[in-house]
Order: sequence, then C-alpha cells, then structure tokens
Amino acid sequence: MSIISTALYKITIEGGALYKNKFNKYTKNCKQENEKVLFDILKKNSKSELGIKLNFEAIASIDDFKKKVPLTEYSYYESYIDRMSKGESNILTREKVQYFGHTSGTTGKQKLIPSTKASKKYASKYMAFLTNKFCYDNFKDTWSYGKGLMIADMVMTTYTSAGIPICSATSGGMNSIKHILPYLYTSPIEVMKIKDKKISSYLHLLFALKEVTLSYISGVFISNVLDLLRVLESSWQDLVRDIRKGRVNNSLDIDDITRQRLNKLLSPNATRADYLEQEFKKGFKGIVRRVWPSLSYIVTVTGANFSIYDDKVNYYTDWLPIYSPVYASTEAMIGINPYANKIRYVVIPNTVFYEFLPISEDNKTSQDTLCIDEILLGKKYEVVITNYAGLYRYKLGDVVKVVGFYNNCPEIEFLYRKNQVLNMVAEKTNEEHLTSAISSTLKISNLSLIDYTTLPDNSVTPGKYVFYFELKNIISKSKLKELESTLDTELRISNPAYDRARASNKLAQIKIVLLAPNTFNSVKEALFKKGISKNQIKIPRVLINNKNVFDIISKNILLT
Repeated sequence: MSIISTALYKITIEGGALYKNKFNKYTKNCKQENEKVLFDILKKNSKSELGIKLNFEAIASIDDFKKKVPLTEYSYYESYIDRMSKGESNILTREKVQYFGHTSGTTGKQKLIPSTKASKKYASKYMAFLTNKFCYDNFKDTWSYGKGLMIADMVMTTYTSAGIPICSATSGGMNSIKHILPYLYTSPIEVMKIKDKKISSYLHLLFALKEVTLSYISGVFISNVLDLLRVLESSWQDLVRDIRKGRVNNSLDIDDITRQRLNKLLSPNATRADYLEQEFKKGFKGIVRRVWPSLSYIVTVTGANFSIYDDKVNYYTDWLPIYSPVYASTEAMIGINPYANKIRYVVIPNTVFYEFLPISEDNKTSQDTLCIDEILLGKKYEVVITNYAGLYRYKLGDVVKVVGFYNNCPEIEFLYRKNQVLNMVAEKTNEEHLTSAISSTLKISNLSLIDYTTLPDNSVTPGKYVFYFELKNIISKSKLKELESTLDTELRISNPAYDRARASNKLAQIKIVLLAPNTFNSVKEALFKKGISKNQIKIPRVLINNKNVFDIISKNILLT
C-alpha cells in the first residue's frame, strides 16, 4: 500500500470523526435541523419560476408549506425538467444544473433528476467521510489501509440538447473525485470508463487480483458484487494467464489506446499467478478470503428485495461481513447506517426536508403527512422529500418502517417500492412479501435461485401470479409442481391478504415458469442499452408495462 493511499484513508477517517460529532448533534435536534433545511431551500429558490408560482416567500411555517405546495410526483415536474434540459435556467431552482441523474427505470419510465452544487454538497460529505468512519469503527480490529475494489463507473451516458451531462448519480459522484481514485481503488480510471459490463468486470478483477493486500470490495448493490464474483468463477483461467504474462489478453474487446494504457500498469507476475491458479483449482467456495487474505468486509447496499443475493455472495466469501452503508436514491441521500451487523438507516436531518405519509395495516396511504419528529416506532410510511435541486413535497414511492431511534432521530428499514406490487384483488403483495416467501421456499426446497421476476395473469379466472425463475439447479416437472405448492403456501404465510384471496378462490395457486441459463444477464444487457448505468441495474420484480423485459423472458422459457 502506498503512503498516499494510507494518508488519504487516514484523512477520510479523521474527517469522518468530525462529521460524526456533527451528525450526533444534528440527530439530537432533528426537528429543528430539518426545519432549517426546509426554509433554507425555500429562501434559496423563492425567485425561481416555481418559487414565484407557489409563493415561497409567503411561507412562514411547515403548515403553510403543506397548504401551499401540493404533494407531487415526477409527472408534475416533467415539463419543467424538459425546459431545463434545453438550457433554460431559474425554473425549479436558482442554481445551475450540474448534471441530470437518471433513475434506474426499474419501476417504469426513466426519470431525469436535476443535480446541483448544493444538492451534491450535502450528500457527498456523508458519502466521502461518515460512511468511511462508520466502516472504520465497525472493522477497526481487522482494518488495513489497503486499496479497495470499487465496482463503479464514470460513464456519462449522454448529454441533453444544451450539453448538460446525463448519467447515474454514482457516475456523477465518481467523476467529481476522479483525481484521487487511483490512490483509493485498484481499478484504473480507464476501467471505470468502459461501458460493457462483462469487460469492465473482468478488468476490475484483473487489477484487484494483483493486489494481495486488498482491503475491501465495494459495489452499489449486492447484485453487482455477485455478478463480479460469477465472472471470477467463469473467467479465472484467462485472469491467471493475464497476470502471468502481465498484459490484457487480445480477445478482450477494448480499443487500442485503452489496451496500451492498461498494459503499462501491468507487469508479469508468475508467483501470484501460480498461487491464484492453485486456489481456483480448489473450487470457489470461500475463494474471496483465500485470494485476498487481508479483506475485511464488503460494502454494498443489501436488505429488502436484495437479500435474495446474500447467500450466493456468502458462498464465495465464506460469510465475510456485508455492510450496507446508505439508503439513497437519485433524488436524495436519506439515511446512513452506523451498524455493520444490522441493516437500518438513521434518517439524515440536514440533506433534505422530510415528510412521511402513514400507511395503514391494510396498506392504504394517508394524504396527511407527518414530520421527522412525529413518526412512530413500528409504523410504516411512504417517504416524501423536498430537496435542494428543485423537487418539492415529492413522493419517492419508497415505503419504510421505523425500527428504532438514534439519539432523537428515527432509524428506518427500507421495505419496498409502492409500484412494485402485485395487486389483482386488493391483496397488495409487495416486494417484502415476495422476498420472504421466496427465501423460505428456496431453503425448504434446497434450490439456488439466480434471479426472478413476476407477472399478474388475468387471462384466466380466477387470476394468478406467474413467477419467472432462473435456477442454478436443473429440476424435473414433478419437482416444479412441488415448488409451486411450497411457494404458494409460503406466500400465504407472508401476506395474509393473499391468503384470504386464495381461501375465497379469488386467486388461483401461483405458477412458476423456469427460464434458460443467462436469461437475466440478457435482461441486464437490455436495461443497460436503455441507458441505465451497468452498476445501477435492478431487476424489476413485477413486469407491468415493461415490454422489453417481458419479450426477453418469453423467448427464454425452459419449463412450465
């Protein structure tokens, strides 16, 4: 590890300690801090077109704000954002748009979300400093100052007609710190600029495998980490050969300039190649700990619907700790996780202004919002935000549950996206129900799932859910029928409303359709071609209004 790398990590940890002190202060006074954020946003944007239209200057209280500004969704802003993308200024915000972050498009049409200097500032200090401090606090017994393997990119997808960049929020963030990336991460900047996911994954691995003292692995979502480890298993022989020879193999489809730059950073290392080859030949269970003995943890977003990937990652890592650091979206940095052994997030009081729409036990949403100090332990809420980049009382569509308090500030679990719900007879089966039922079914059946999606089928009466599974195992028709019965039973346990619908014959037993190998790789490729960052891709759990994905699924049916 270099002196510069060690120094940079020490700076982020020491800076993180300062931010931790501030964070503790903010969370003790979360109501006041969050109210300050609201009035700072309103003051900054009172002379914007929307600020004048909604008379921000006359808003004197939170109640005033709720009366004068409507609850909004993306459609409310679409025409404004279209004008902003064409170069018009002072529309939603007085600040200049630095780039448009595009959402993953998992739950429908991709959205363009403005990002400004102020909106980035309040999020980046937590990402850069406080998450690193919490990592250090949780893993200091095994901590080293070695580089990490960061599965991220700096790909600017495209530009608006006015020349404003459009990219994922992650890419925008990585571009802003590009000068220090070589000291923090094993992958050269050239690798982070490669669009092809499989090629970039291969090269991320190649440069990480050179680093014997690798400290951690980081990815946006745990599915990215799993994809990377699957490339390691399928391509290990080529990787060993490239390390032995000290150059990128000619079969990799990259341009000559990139190849030359990468080859300059490589040198033959027969000793490392021999060791890796020996370990890979032993098999891939626990391979990560064996090839990187200094590795302390994996840092990536998991939990909720992502938890189906945990066991598969654990197979490769021998249960290396997985730390889920933040709860964030393209629109806002919402929560930070102080705990390595729990997946829960402290709501950050000074990044955006929050409101929460209560969700009742029958999954109905109230239209009367509560503030950060009014939400209750054990209750579920839809998150509403007002941010520095021009979104006001904006319904994120995320449903969370209050699970504790950090000082006086709520700790929340992310549960599901509201529009990723199967709802045929008012049963409202959400991602939380699906994840629980599928996880239990896989354990009972001793099967390994690659990935899945679902579709409500109204072509028959009563209707039913269709589950599309890509399994690692090959199973018979009779085993498939057992699997359908088990999953239906587990779904009835996880969602009592579904159980009632089944008992009254309003819904029929679920159907499982098995898919050919690599189906979901094809889905990811298709989503990437739509312009979604390769590290931001999420498989849609409910296929409604998603014809492209459904067409791929339909062409890859193996067994019904």
